[in-house]
Amino acid sequence: MKFTFRHFKDDKDAQSPGQRRREQVRRAQKTHRDRKEAYSASLESEVTELRALKARLSQDVAILTGILADNRIPIPRGVLSQESERGVEKVKMVTLVVAQEENKKKSRRRQICVQGMPGDMSFNPSQLITPPGSGPSSPQHTNYMGNIDPEVVGMDFVLTLESPCLQHIDVAPSEDPNITSCASTGHSLTLSACVFHNHPSQPGQRQNSSTPWEIPQASISTLLALSASIPLAESEVTPVQAWDYVRRQDQFAGLEVARWETLKEKLLGFVRCYGFGGVIPRDVFENAVFEAFVVGRVF
Repeated sequence: MKFTFRHFKDDKDAQSPGQRRREQVRRAQKTHRDRKEAYSASLESEVTELRALKARLSQDVAILTGILADNRIPIPRGVLSQESERGVEKVKMVTLVVAQEENKKKSRRRQICVQGMPGDMSFNPSQLITPPGSGPSSPQHTNYMGNIDPEVVGMDFVLTLESPCLQHIDVAPSEDPNITSCASTGHSLTLSACVFHNHPSQPGQRQNSSTPWEIPQASISTLLALSASIPLAESEVTPVQAWDYVRRQDQFAGLEVARWETLKEKLLGFVRCYGFGGVIPRDVFENAVFEAFVVGRVF
């Protein structure tokens, strides 16, 4: 019998051209995904920072123009934009705090709450704008939504519905020295991400901090415009879009505060986050609004 010896081939040589090609494709796809995630994280961080910077600059402009007005120094025409001129008269601030709901029947959840508002308001918002489950206890003259600052109510409504995403937004920076930017949270277009950017604590510690902080009482109209560009299924609405829908209802001004709090609690139970901010099923949302505004008041 005649023996023949074959040349030794390692695993790489044993791979067929097709296998090597598939491995190259997998590596290329992984590299592409990593670069895309890094790019998205960079854009997301920049969007949040620019929005926070714009709010601070608007506040500074309003303060400086107020000082000029107090000293009777005229402001040259054309120096301020129309948007800045509208904000010259008054700087409105809102105090926020991260609190925990008091309802023991539900899992305890932290959320950003509106704690204060401008001093010229005729009521104490801490009696109305409260964590869900604590129940309304507002004075008699604030029993209807038409008597309350709509921007503050809208901010509280959106922050409440975004509360399930709080732990997704407040993410600590990576300890890996090779990672120079924070991971993308997918929540840069939420109101919570915008207001959290001004929190005095470090990222990753904000949701557990009881320190209050102030932000300019900016309109959420910018968020409404941005929400229109978010690709969503027709069967879903974001918290900001939900606020835009309810505030346009003809019966909104005459809605009782207690009924509003009930609606907010009900909607909160249907909020789902799939990694890009909370959404509510449209049919569930519209049925809940109809029930709050029509059914419970007519029948």
